[in-house]
Amino acid sequence: MTVFSNLSLLAALAVIVTPILTIDTANAQQSYPLTCRGGGTLSIQNDGSNGVRINFQPGAGAVPQGLSPGQCTWSDRALRSGEPTTICDSSASAAQYVGLLVQTDQYPILQVYNNGRGCMQVTRVGP
Repeated sequence: MTVFSNLSLLAALAVIVTPILTIDTANAQQSYPLTCRGGGTLSIQNDGSNGVRINFQPGAGAVPQGLSPGQCTWSDRALRSGEPTTICDSSASAAQYVGLLVQTDQYPILQVYNNGRGCMQVTRVGP
């Protein structure tokens, strides 16, 4: 093979592999349902970039065990030690649930993942 043929082959492979790598990276973050109960000590702040940071207390167990106002928990277990107790959302979806978080009788469910930087990052609202 000539140098030109090798370069053409590499370029063709790059065109094929790059979208696959991009798709894999986009799907790498699995989100999980986090249920919160409004009110209590829950605090909501504007992050200065049209997003919100919501600080909450971890619930004692999974959702079926109940939540006190201002607490959030996973649907299947309590938060583990070291898991963030801050929800971060930089999208317009925050408008769908932030108003609910000031009401103790509301239990919004947020799909989140631990972003590794101290936040449960919201990917969407709902179960």
